[in-house]
Amino acid sequence: MRVDTDMMVLPPKYVNELRVLPITIASPTVAHVSNLMGHYTNMNIILRNNLHFRTLQVKLTPNLSFLTKPMQEELNYAVMKELPHSEDWVAIKPYYSVLRLVARISARIFLGLPLCRNEQWLNISTEFTENVFVTLVILKLFPTWTYRILSYVLPSSWRGHRYIRQAKKLLIPEIIRRQEARASSEKPLEEKNLLSWMMEISTEEEGDPASLAHLEVVMSLASIHTSQMNAVHVMYDLAARPEYIEPIREEIRQVIRSEGEWMKWEKSTFTKLQKLDSFMRESQRFNPPTLLSMHRVMLQEHHLMDGTKLPKDAHISLAVNAIQNDPDVTPEPDVFNGFRYYKLRQRDGENHLHQFSTTQERVLNFGHGAFSCPGRFFASLEIKIILVRLIMDFDFKLPDGQGRPENLTAHEFIFPNPEATLFIRTRSAESRLKL
Repeated sequence: MRVDTDMMVLPPKYVNELRVLPITIASPTVAHVSNLMGHYTNMNIILRNNLHFRTLQVKLTPNLSFLTKPMQEELNYAVMKELPHSEDWVAIKPYYSVLRLVARISARIFLGLPLCRNEQWLNISTEFTENVFVTLVILKLFPTWTYRILSYVLPSSWRGHRYIRQAKKLLIPEIIRRQEARASSEKPLEEKNLLSWMMEISTEEEGDPASLAHLEVVMSLASIHTSQMNAVHVMYDLAARPEYIEPIREEIRQVIRSEGEWMKWEKSTFTKLQKLDSFMRESQRFNPPTLLSMHRVMLQEHHLMDGTKLPKDAHISLAVNAIQNDPDVTPEPDVFNGFRYYKLRQRDGENHLHQFSTTQERVLNFGHGAFSCPGRFFASLEIKIILVRLIMDFDFKLPDGQGRPENLTAHEFIFPNPEATLFIRTRSAESRLKL
């Protein structure tokens, strides 16, 4: 039971049936909008069409090889702008520092140069994300009949509307400029960024500049939230378990020796970081973004194979964290084993399994099946790019006498503590990555 809706939480035996249900019967998009209180947080634009899903699936993911170097370049720029560079220990709040790194990289891929470095856009993309979650967490505390009234008086709600207006004012002229350039060019423009790809594959109705600008903000939310949360959790977990840092650094050095310096790495090179990938997955197991996933809203009544009735308008989900931490799925689930999945991948025929971005019947943080998160491969690459740079260029530790910062929970959502502090210092020049 949730205050905003009654929810049917189904057992894992139904995973394979649910993942093949067509969207005309069970809609993940309607459920996503419901979870994010879309009618009050400006997220309901994704109900108009599936342009966001198509662009991620058809354009972004297939082009990740071309996007790797721009992501690294933007991270290099971001690290210089956003992090202290001192050989002495300096306190930072990783939640906010990593937020800025992720926002800059995502902007580079979503908008391209030079707009990605516009400070107003960076503020819009980060603050919109923060205010959406503040709004939905507060609204879910109250009965549904109060939502319309509360949405008018909540500062986070009207700030969200203001950021959408600002985004349209900023992006619409750029969208029109690109549309005109595309129309007047004899050759197709080779612009490899999300906004141009959306313009390229959109229908006439979908290509309305105001809608594209709005959608760009919404997609930035998904990208920034996923990558920031996971990267911060990994930093907290590494600081709490420093014995894992040197083996991961050695893995990175081995890849440098075999593949060349970091700026020469391709997307496929990052797949060789199996220990880092394993640590990311274990960190996510301990710190999932949510306790529930594979959400669907039933657009039609449907009966499962055993006769279980899913009524029309029912909101269904699975308890993904409980499922993955069943001892039959994850032995000794209470033990943090950062190389758990690295070891599993050494078994015959399993090297392609157990990765951070792969989904399985009992590992459902990104969903499972045709409607699993289409941006998870981008998120995985973005997180690894950030972590490799931070792990190799900086030492970091928890404040003396303190353990890993406790997570914050709100409803089914889990967040890293935004006010927690780590101390960082720059490593010696010979230890850092060669840029």
